[in-house]
Amino acid sequence: MISNISSLYSMNNVSASYLDLPTLSAARTTNSSSSQSQTSSSTGESVKVTISDEALRKLGLSQLEKTDQPGKKDQAIEELTPEEQKEVAKLEKIDKQIHDHEQAHMMAGGNLVRKGASYEYTTGPDGQRYAVAGEVSIDTSAVRDNPSATISKMQQVERAALAPANPSSQDRAVAASASQKEAQARQELRKQSSEESQ
Repeated sequence: MISNISSLYSMNNVSASYLDLPTLSAARTTNSSSSQSQTSSSTGESVKVTISDEALRKLGLSQLEKTDQPGKKDQAIEELTPEEQKEVAKLEKIDKQIHDHEQAHMMAGGNLVRKGASYEYTTGPDGQRYAVAGEVSIDTSAVRDNPSATISKMQQVERAALAPANPSSQDRAVAASASQKEAQARQELRKQSSEESQ
């Protein structure tokens, strides 16, 4: 992004190094453009730069992040109707529950987790994205020719599936399948033990 801004200002003999780019994205004025004033350390002169909304969109700076402007989210919520505020509060609660739920799976799944959590999002009336569903992919295959390892693995799969405070029906199905595979592995282990003792 800096290279784009540098070429924009080089036409006016203004060096982009004098601009404080992170604060540039957070400064908003009422005429829907961004302004930034910075004093040049070498000349002592002040340079004011105004960037249109179109330029901000092209540079990827048009949508301000929550962390860029402390209090921006609270201000946006105050502008919502009471019904919209309730919906945002509900979406925030669901988002937290979804993230906590999937985090519990990942923590308990450990090395059996194939990839991080993936989420399905919806956009709230405040324009923010909120997770409304999620999943974690866990390796539930039996360990080939090793019933003892399969037993240990299926116990971990079951713990991972039931780790969240409120397991879903899919979580319970995965746990039941792991329990069944564990029982089969135990049966296979008993069979191996009896064959060895003969």
